[in-house]
Amino acid sequence: MRNKIISFIYFFLSGGLGYSQISENFSDGDFTNNPQWVENTSGFVINSSLQLQSNDTIVNNGFYLSTANNLAVSAEWEFWVKINFNPSSANYIDAWLTSSSGDLSAPSNYGYFVRIGNTDNEISLYRKNESGVIAKIIDGENGILNHSSNVMKIKVIRDPANQWILYRDLSGTGNSFYAEGSNIDSTYTASSYFGFLIKQSTASFFQKHFIDDIEIRNYVPDIIPPAIQSVVATSSTTLDVLFDEPLDKTSAGLFSNYSADKGLGMPNLVVADTQNTSLVHLTFENKFMNGEAYTLTINEVKDITGNAVSNRLTTFSFHIPQPYDVVIDEIMADPTPKVG
Repeated sequence: MRNKIISFIYFFLSGGLGYSQISENFSDGDFTNNPQWVENTSGFVINSSLQLQSNDTIVNNGFYLSTANNLAVSAEWEFWVKINFNPSSANYIDAWLTSSSGDLSAPSNYGYFVRIGNTDNEISLYRKNESGVIAKIIDGENGILNHSSNVMKIKVIRDPANQWILYRDLSGTGNSFYAEGSNIDSTYTASSYFGFLIKQSTASFFQKHFIDDIEIRNYVPDIIPPAIQSVVATSSTTLDVLFDEPLDKTSAGLFSNYSADKGLGMPNLVVADTQNTSLVHLTFENKFMNGEAYTLTINEVKDITGNAVSNRLTTFSFHIPQPYDVVIDEIMADPTPKVG
């Protein structure tokens, strides 16, 4: 009997967890079912690219779209956003990760949200209480959205210890996440809704908000350190080291975490690529011998969740093209006009 009770509890909890998760890409051309989204105006449509697009044409307006969701702790949120304007304090998107009310604009609504835009052209995480007081939990990098068109993928993790981590990928692909920061906050541990609240001022911002590829799921910790995909000598003194996932910028930029044999030692310059957060550029003082095979040792380089590489070895070589490297010993002629 005890086993049956335990099985029933497990089944019930599993069902609840499954209900909490959301996967929405609007590929069915509809946002009224599976899941059901609720809006306060006719402010949204599904466009020809099967993306959720703003459609509100009222100046100085705020409009929202929300859906039931109770996942709040040990959770992961991910979504794609495009805004075809330079945001401001009157033109931005609030992505409500946890919300007490389906009316995201209600003064008494409380929870956590990611603001995309605002005066500093940033992506930041906030907390709002029932009295309307807003506190910034993670302050994103200023100026990253200072463009006439911005595409991004945003990921937020809240682990069981109530640590929040905010990531953004300005390529929109989800392959180059960068950590905006982290913080611990346990003020609210429950949620009823998830959704997007859009603020717009003038007609210049009408129908210029796009949302897609929404995923809300239970958080599964990453415990695997980054793997090395390739090491390529780009010159006689420089190497490009490519990993299989985004890296922690601080550890990836430490020259002491890299060392090559045969007298090369540690690089004298380490630069993390500005576009691809999985790529690191190394520069050595001594030149590579032509055709010589070297071993590069990498240690303590971490991914964005803190998993570190431990004494990983990989080989590379540099080759200067020489005469007769390529020898053509036969040709097949195809004369015009044909002969014979």
